[in-house]
Amino acid sequence: MDFRSAGCDACGACIPACTVSALRPPLLFRDWQAQIGAQCLAQQGVECRVCGEACDAAAIRFRPRLGGVAQPEISPSACTACGACVGVCPSGAVSMRRA
Repeated sequence: MDFRSAGCDACGACIPACTVSALRPPLLFRDWQAQIGAQCLAQQGVECRVCGEACDAAAIRFRPRLGGVAQPEISPSACTACGACVGVCPSGAVSMRRA
């Protein structure tokens, strides 16, 4: 799955568009989860909350850090694996992995 340009809203339009019939309904991504890598701007001390703002499921929250920048945390139970957070990350720190 490549979420660099957009996330998935599970509309199903990809199923008939797939020329090799590799996709079948329902579209479930339970075995995938977003992860935040070391190149995250917040982890480098730069204020950034873009991934959290893009997350409609509110799965990315920012834990305040005394004397520093709030750090992102992903709730595994809230993450829908839609990938909306991947493409918006200015440093390319967010990716999807199998849970």
